[in-house]
Amino acid sequence: MDAPSGMERINPGTWVISEGRLVRLDPTEFDPEAERGVVKEYRLSEIGRYLLNPGPVEIRKRLVGCEVHPARTGLGRVMPRLLRRSADRRRKTEVILSGLKLKLPSLKDADLEVHLRRMVDELRVFDPFGKKLARLDTRQISHLVGICEDAGGGYSYLKLQGSTEDKIRYLNSHVGRDVRVTIHRAHVSEGLFELRAFPAAGFTPAHAYKLYAYTRDGQPAACVLTSLGNLDFRLPDPQAVKYASLIENSLNFCAGFRKAFETCFAGEARPVRLFFNRQLEVDYSKASFPEIYRDAFRASETAATQRNLVKPVLNYMQTAVSLSYLPSPDSSDERLLTHICILHDVRALEPLRKSLPAVYAEMNRRAFSTEAGRFYVLDSITGAAHAD
Repeated sequence: MDAPSGMERINPGTWVISEGRLVRLDPTEFDPEAERGVVKEYRLSEIGRYLLNPGPVEIRKRLVGCEVHPARTGLGRVMPRLLRRSADRRRKTEVILSGLKLKLPSLKDADLEVHLRRMVDELRVFDPFGKKLARLDTRQISHLVGICEDAGGGYSYLKLQGSTEDKIRYLNSHVGRDVRVTIHRAHVSEGLFELRAFPAAGFTPAHAYKLYAYTRDGQPAACVLTSLGNLDFRLPDPQAVKYASLIENSLNFCAGFRKAFETCFAGEARPVRLFFNRQLEVDYSKASFPEIYRDAFRASETAATQRNLVKPVLNYMQTAVSLSYLPSPDSSDERLLTHICILHDVRALEPLRKSLPAVYAEMNRRAFSTEAGRFYVLDSITGAAHAD
């Protein structure tokens, strides 16, 4: 992707996806249901392949407790539906959390680490969690759900397998420890990517895969091939390529975002998640102008009395690319760090075309093209959240 005039592109190293190019290729060679026609080829890095792969990924979370759902009584099963809903609301679930808060970092001395973990195991007998589980009447339980602590102090549910007795045994033996959690894919939901399953060995920039975008049954389709040219996987949502393109351009034109990203994928930090958000808490109509606009005003020689005409357009058509990560693989520091690159769609600047044509032209000069449209970097923000 070529840098736009007036916008300095950062020296490439870590990358996600190349610019697409039209190729002469019969897509039925790798997809028998494909339609012959326009085919676009991209080069995809190891990071890009991980983000777009529809296969399941495994991460680790700390199991800290459970949620107990009581079973319905015999009367509750036969009462009318409306009365049953009222009774269900009165039946409260019980949350049982472990008091074992001690977390051990990875140590270079393996023998010392084993010794300390053995000591922690000996302390488990003093945790009231097990006694509370032992007092539960399994006949009165509908189901048990595990509670895990996420990076940064958030919580999530863990589906437990087996009978109620099996679940209780699992909770007793694993509470306070990291457990394996399988997620259906890295692209968890719209705009949200789980990064903790990316290989800890890091990223090799020279490794690349081919991604092809084409048409199948009149609809957009895309797939990734292996290094041998065989089908690796099809993309459930070909529009996900737009996310990869936005990440690539955030790396190219936002120095702070690139530095955080490289720190994560070089193994110097622990990447947690990527999130694309259009609901930002920053109100640019009330805040001071971002640096890019202060530069644009100087370059276009815009009078101070006219600058406020820009503020109403800054809160519209934003996309925040947020990278959250933990400081170091060898540290027990659980501060969740986040770097946000705020991209602004140039279409939002249309009201300035007539009122401030010099500013409009200057910002268009600084914009870059992506699969999702034309953007420029409006702002860059770094912050940290502390776990409780």
